[in-house]
Amino acid sequence: MRHILAVLILALCLSSITTAIAEESVEQHWLKRTVLVEERTAIWCPSCAEIDPELSMVARSHGARTAIVGLHIDDAFENNASRARIEYQMQNDETNYGTPTFFVDGVKAAEGYDSWADVQKKILSQESNRQAPEDIALSLVDGEFAIPTPANGQLTLMVLEHGKVVPASADNPGEDTRDRVLIGMKVIDSGSNITIYGDLELPEVWSVILIHEPVEGGEPYGVVEISNQVLQEDADDNLLQILAICIFLGGLLVFIPSNRPPNSEEE
Repeated sequence: MRHILAVLILALCLSSITTAIAEESVEQHWLKRTVLVEERTAIWCPSCAEIDPELSMVARSHGARTAIVGLHIDDAFENNASRARIEYQMQNDETNYGTPTFFVDGVKAAEGYDSWADVQKKILSQESNRQAPEDIALSLVDGEFAIPTPANGQLTLMVLEHGKVVPASADNPGEDTRDRVLIGMKVIDSGSNITIYGDLELPEVWSVILIHEPVEGGEPYGVVEISNQVLQEDADDNLLQILAICIFLGGLLVFIPSNRPPNSEEE
Protein backbone atom coordinates (compact mmCIF):
# COMPACT_ATOMS: atom_id res chain seq x y z
CA MET A 1 0.00 0.00 0.00
CA ARG A 2 2.84 2.41 0.88
CA HIS A 3 4.51 1.71 -2.45
CA ILE A 4 1.27 2.50 -4.25
CA LEU A 5 0.97 5.84 -2.42
CA ALA A 6 4.57 6.69 -3.38
CA VAL A 7 3.79 6.00 -7.04
CA LEU A 8 0.66 8.17 -6.84
CA ILE A 9 2.65 11.06 -5.34
CA LEU A 10 5.20 10.88 -8.14
CA ALA A 11 2.41 10.79 -10.72
CA LEU A 12 0.78 13.89 -9.21
CA CYS A 13 4.11 15.71 -9.14
CA LEU A 14 4.83 14.89 -12.75
CA SER A 15 1.38 16.24 -13.59
CA SER A 16 2.32 19.46 -11.79
CA ILE A 17 5.53 19.67 -13.80
CA THR A 18 3.61 19.24 -17.05
CA THR A 19 1.17 21.96 -15.99
CA ALA A 20 4.05 24.30 -15.13
CA ILE A 21 5.56 23.78 -18.58
CA ALA A 22 2.20 24.46 -20.25
CA GLU A 23 1.67 27.65 -18.26
CA GLU A 24 5.09 28.92 -19.29
CA SER A 25 4.15 28.67 -22.98
CA VAL A 26 2.33 32.02 -22.67
CA GLU A 27 4.23 35.03 -21.31
CA GLN A 28 3.49 38.76 -21.18
CA HIS A 29 6.26 41.27 -20.53
CA TRP A 30 5.17 44.86 -19.91
CA LEU A 31 7.25 47.90 -20.76
CA LYS A 32 9.45 49.11 -17.90
CA ARG A 33 11.65 52.09 -17.11
CA THR A 34 14.62 50.09 -18.38
CA VAL A 35 17.49 52.21 -19.76
CA LEU A 36 18.54 51.38 -23.33
CA VAL A 37 22.31 51.28 -23.96
CA GLU A 38 23.39 50.87 -27.60
CA GLU A 39 27.04 50.37 -28.53
CA ARG A 40 28.41 50.94 -32.00
CA THR A 41 31.05 48.25 -32.20
CA ALA A 42 33.08 46.09 -34.59
CA ILE A 43 34.89 42.74 -34.46
CA TRP A 44 38.20 44.26 -35.62
CA CYS A 45 38.12 47.04 -32.98
CA PRO A 46 40.68 46.25 -30.20
CA SER A 47 38.93 48.44 -27.61
CA CYS A 48 35.59 46.83 -28.43
CA ALA A 49 37.13 43.37 -28.03
CA GLU A 50 38.36 44.34 -24.55
CA ILE A 51 35.11 45.88 -23.39
CA ASP A 52 32.69 43.25 -24.77
CA PRO A 53 33.21 40.71 -21.93
CA GLU A 54 32.84 43.51 -19.40
CA LEU A 55 29.53 44.59 -20.93
CA SER A 56 28.19 41.08 -20.44
CA MET A 57 28.97 41.32 -16.73
CA VAL A 58 27.43 44.81 -16.57
CA ALA A 59 24.25 43.53 -18.23
CA ARG A 60 23.95 40.71 -15.68
CA SER A 61 24.64 42.99 -12.71
CA HIS A 62 22.11 45.63 -13.79
CA GLY A 63 19.43 43.05 -14.53
CA ALA A 64 16.17 44.55 -15.80
CA ARG A 65 17.40 48.10 -15.19
CA THR A 66 19.37 48.23 -18.45
CA ALA A 67 19.16 46.64 -21.90
CA ILE A 68 22.49 46.61 -23.79
CA VAL A 69 22.66 46.18 -27.58
CA GLY A 70 25.68 45.67 -29.85
CA LEU A 71 25.29 47.48 -33.19
CA HIS A 72 28.01 46.09 -35.45
CA ILE A 73 29.31 48.21 -38.33
CA ASP A 74 31.94 47.57 -41.03
CA ASP A 75 32.45 43.93 -40.06
CA ALA A 76 31.08 40.42 -40.66
CA PHE A 77 28.20 40.99 -38.19
CA GLU A 78 26.89 44.17 -39.82
CA ASN A 79 23.38 43.67 -41.19
CA ASN A 80 20.25 45.52 -42.27
CA ALA A 81 19.07 45.76 -38.65
CA SER A 82 22.26 47.38 -37.34
CA ARG A 83 22.38 49.78 -40.30
CA ALA A 84 18.72 50.74 -39.84
CA ARG A 85 19.23 51.33 -36.12
CA ILE A 86 22.19 53.64 -36.73
CA GLU A 87 20.11 55.52 -39.32
CA TYR A 88 17.42 55.94 -36.67
CA GLN A 89 19.98 57.41 -34.25
CA MET A 90 21.31 59.75 -36.93
CA GLN A 91 17.93 61.49 -37.20
CA ASN A 92 19.05 63.41 -34.09
CA ASP A 93 22.84 63.14 -34.39
CA GLU A 94 24.44 62.85 -37.85
CA THR A 95 28.01 62.49 -36.54
CA ASN A 96 29.93 59.46 -37.80
CA TYR A 97 31.35 58.22 -34.52
CA GLY A 98 34.11 55.64 -34.16
CA THR A 99 33.97 52.41 -32.18
CA PRO A 100 33.13 51.88 -29.42
CA THR A 101 30.55 54.65 -29.03
CA PHE A 102 27.71 54.38 -26.53
CA PHE A 103 24.23 55.79 -26.87
CA VAL A 104 22.14 55.88 -23.69
CA ASP A 105 18.41 56.26 -24.36
CA GLY A 106 19.08 57.52 -27.87
CA VAL A 107 21.70 60.13 -26.97
CA LYS A 108 25.45 59.77 -27.48
CA ALA A 109 26.94 59.41 -24.01
CA ALA A 110 30.62 58.58 -24.54
CA GLU A 111 33.19 57.29 -27.02
CA GLY A 112 36.18 55.01 -26.50
CA TYR A 113 37.22 52.31 -24.05
CA ASP A 114 37.82 54.64 -21.10
CA SER A 115 34.37 56.22 -21.43
CA TRP A 116 32.40 53.60 -19.45
CA ALA A 117 32.38 55.74 -16.30
CA ASP A 118 30.52 58.45 -18.24
CA VAL A 119 28.08 55.83 -19.54
CA GLN A 120 27.39 54.64 -15.98
CA LYS A 121 26.66 58.20 -14.87
CA LYS A 122 24.23 58.65 -17.74
CA ILE A 123 22.50 55.36 -16.90
CA LEU A 124 22.00 56.43 -13.28
CA SER A 125 20.68 59.81 -14.40
CA GLN A 126 18.19 58.21 -16.78
CA GLU A 127 17.02 55.73 -14.15
CA SER A 128 16.05 58.58 -11.83
CA ASN A 129 14.41 60.73 -14.53
CA ARG A 130 12.53 58.17 -16.65
CA GLN A 131 8.75 58.48 -16.48
CA ALA A 132 6.46 55.47 -16.14
CA PRO A 133 5.84 53.84 -19.56
CA GLU A 134 2.49 53.13 -21.18
CA ASP A 135 0.80 49.78 -20.58
CA ILE A 136 2.17 47.94 -23.60
CA ALA A 137 3.21 44.29 -23.43
CA LEU A 138 5.43 42.00 -25.44
CA SER A 139 3.67 38.63 -25.63
CA LEU A 140 5.52 35.35 -26.07
CA VAL A 141 3.12 32.61 -27.15
CA ASP A 142 4.57 29.17 -27.88
CA GLY A 143 7.86 30.72 -28.93
CA GLU A 144 6.29 33.41 -31.15
CA PHE A 145 6.38 37.12 -30.31
CA ALA A 146 3.36 39.38 -30.69
CA ILE A 147 3.29 43.16 -30.23
CA PRO A 148 0.33 45.55 -30.59
CA THR A 149 0.04 48.63 -32.77
CA PRO A 150 1.02 51.66 -30.63
CA ALA A 151 -1.30 54.65 -30.25
CA ASN A 152 1.69 56.95 -30.81
CA GLY A 153 5.32 56.66 -31.85
CA GLN A 154 6.63 53.25 -32.84
CA LEU A 155 7.37 49.89 -31.28
CA THR A 156 10.75 48.43 -32.14
CA LEU A 157 11.43 44.75 -31.52
CA MET A 158 15.12 43.81 -31.43
CA VAL A 159 16.47 40.25 -31.59
CA LEU A 160 19.93 39.81 -30.05
CA GLU A 161 22.23 36.80 -30.27
CA HIS A 162 24.41 35.82 -27.33
CA GLY A 163 27.78 34.18 -27.94
CA LYS A 164 27.72 34.78 -31.70
CA VAL A 165 30.70 32.99 -33.22
CA VAL A 166 33.21 35.22 -35.04
CA PRO A 167 34.14 33.91 -38.52
CA ALA A 168 37.62 32.39 -38.62
CA SER A 169 38.56 34.69 -41.52
CA ALA A 170 37.70 37.88 -39.61
CA ASP A 171 40.30 40.29 -38.25
CA ASN A 172 39.63 39.49 -34.60
CA PRO A 173 41.82 40.78 -31.74
CA GLY A 174 39.36 39.47 -29.14
CA GLU A 175 37.51 36.32 -28.13
CA ASP A 176 35.97 33.76 -30.47
CA THR A 177 32.44 35.06 -29.80
CA ARG A 178 30.67 38.38 -29.32
CA ASP A 179 27.68 38.98 -27.06
CA ARG A 180 24.36 40.80 -27.44
CA VAL A 181 24.69 41.19 -31.22
CA LEU A 182 21.68 42.77 -32.96
CA ILE A 183 20.65 40.36 -35.74
CA GLY A 184 17.05 41.35 -36.49
CA MET A 185 14.55 44.14 -35.94
CA LYS A 186 10.83 44.70 -36.49
CA VAL A 187 9.24 48.17 -36.36
CA ILE A 188 5.51 48.91 -36.10
CA ASP A 189 4.27 52.52 -36.10
CA SER A 190 0.91 54.00 -35.08
CA GLY A 191 -0.36 53.64 -38.65
CA SER A 192 0.15 49.85 -38.49
CA ASN A 193 3.05 50.06 -40.94
CA ILE A 194 5.48 47.17 -40.38
CA THR A 195 9.12 47.11 -41.44
CA ILE A 196 11.46 44.14 -40.90
CA TYR A 197 15.24 44.28 -40.97
CA GLY A 198 17.71 41.40 -40.74
CA ASP A 199 16.81 38.00 -39.29
CA LEU A 200 14.00 37.63 -36.74
CA GLU A 201 14.52 33.90 -36.27
CA LEU A 202 15.60 33.26 -32.70
CA PRO A 203 19.11 31.85 -32.29
CA GLU A 204 19.97 29.21 -29.71
CA VAL A 205 20.69 31.78 -26.99
CA TRP A 206 18.83 35.06 -27.40
CA SER A 207 17.47 38.22 -25.88
CA VAL A 208 14.54 40.22 -27.23
CA ILE A 209 14.05 43.91 -26.49
CA LEU A 210 10.83 45.87 -27.04
CA ILE A 211 11.18 49.66 -27.27
CA HIS A 212 8.40 52.24 -27.40
CA GLU A 213 9.95 55.36 -28.90
CA PRO A 214 9.37 58.42 -31.13
CA VAL A 215 9.36 57.83 -34.89
CA GLU A 216 11.71 60.77 -35.42
CA GLY A 217 14.32 59.48 -32.97
CA GLY A 218 15.02 60.43 -29.37
CA GLU A 219 14.52 59.12 -25.87
CA PRO A 220 12.40 55.94 -25.51
CA TYR A 221 9.12 56.03 -23.62
CA GLY A 222 9.59 52.52 -22.26
CA VAL A 223 11.79 49.44 -22.71
CA VAL A 224 11.62 45.79 -21.68
CA GLU A 225 14.04 42.92 -22.31
CA ILE A 226 13.53 39.17 -21.97
CA SER A 227 16.00 36.36 -22.57
CA ASN A 228 15.74 32.61 -22.92
CA GLN A 229 18.70 32.44 -20.53
CA VAL A 230 16.48 33.81 -17.76
CA LEU A 231 13.39 31.85 -18.81
CA GLN A 232 15.28 28.56 -18.91
CA GLU A 233 16.94 29.15 -15.56
CA ASP A 234 13.63 30.02 -13.88
CA ALA A 235 11.87 27.02 -15.43
CA ASP A 236 14.67 24.63 -14.47
CA ASP A 237 14.73 25.93 -10.89
CA ASN A 238 10.97 25.50 -10.49
CA LEU A 239 10.90 22.01 -11.98
CA LEU A 240 13.88 20.85 -9.92
CA GLN A 241 12.19 22.06 -6.73
CA ILE A 242 9.00 20.18 -7.59
CA LEU A 243 10.92 17.03 -8.47
CA ALA A 244 13.00 17.20 -5.27
CA ILE A 245 9.86 17.46 -3.13
CA CYS A 246 8.33 14.50 -4.98
CA ILE A 247 11.37 12.30 -4.42
CA PHE A 248 11.53 13.30 -0.77
CA LEU A 249 7.87 12.49 -0.12
CA GLY A 250 8.08 9.23 -2.03
CA GLY A 251 11.20 8.26 -0.09
CA LEU A 252 9.46 8.91 3.21
CA LEU A 253 6.67 6.55 2.31
CA VAL A 254 8.93 3.79 0.99
CA PHE A 255 11.86 3.81 3.39
CA ILE A 256 10.52 4.99 6.77
CA PRO A 257 9.43 1.93 8.72
CA SER A 258 5.82 1.69 9.73
CA ASN A 259 4.93 2.33 13.39
CA ARG A 260 2.09 -0.17 13.19
CA PRO A 261 2.75 -3.05 15.60
CA PRO A 262 3.00 -6.45 13.97
CA ASN A 263 0.04 -8.78 14.23
CA SER A 264 0.42 -11.18 17.14
CA GLU A 265 0.41 -14.82 16.22
CA GLU A 266 -2.40 -16.95 17.48
CA GLU A 267 -1.29 -19.75 19.72
